[in-house]
Amino acid sequence: MSYCVNCGVELDKTCAVCPLCNTKVCNPAQPVDRESPTPFPSRKGDTAPAGRTDAALLISIVLAVTGCVCGLLNLLVFQGSHWSLYVIGGCLLLWVFFLPVFFQPFSPYASILLDGAGIAMYFGIIAWLHPGNGWYRALALPLTALAAVLVLIFALWVRQIHGSILSCSALVLGETALFTVAVELLICRMHQAPAGITWSAIVLTCCVIIDAALITIIRRSRLREEVRRRMHI
Repeated sequence: MSYCVNCGVELDKTCAVCPLCNTKVCNPAQPVDRESPTPFPSRKGDTAPAGRTDAALLISIVLAVTGCVCGLLNLLVFQGSHWSLYVIGGCLLLWVFFLPVFFQPFSPYASILLDGAGIAMYFGIIAWLHPGNGWYRALALPLTALAAVLVLIFALWVRQIHGSILSCSALVLGETALFTVAVELLICRMHQAPAGITWSAIVLTCCVIIDAALITIIRRSRLREEVRRRMHI
């Protein structure tokens, strides 16, 4: 019987190297038996990597079971409120977010629109549980639609026009200013107050100043190359 001189494990008579530490076996009193069958398989099997279908199935099952279990708990045990709708809506929202992973190729523009619809749906669940003063139709729904449109415009700019980092930054700042002004105007409309901008004017002013600087840099080749050289972009 042979033992590994490095880790001390008992070795089979067919082992030429230690199966644990890979140390070469050297026992003059017992040469390696190369004719008897080895106790370990000689071929290594490789498991195929999990595909998108497997990942989609796993995520879908986890989200579906989470929603169903919480719904049953809410229905049979914790009956004080409709709290399970938050969880069920969150699971549906996550499933919509994972759609591009499930189905390839999947249009990024369709993904953005579906994400916006999912967020609007989740806000709708909250509005159904807490009606309030009509905040869903007056504020949440139009802002969600506006945000989806702005993100869609940015995606089109990046994928179709292939804008530079500077032009993309200018576009993001412009969309931020527009979204901020829209938030304040919609809040005024919801509260039936006179339309006007106050705090959003500060954001608008900052964005306009920075955008003016960025557009100047983009249009002047020497400034553009200097910025790229200094910022490594």
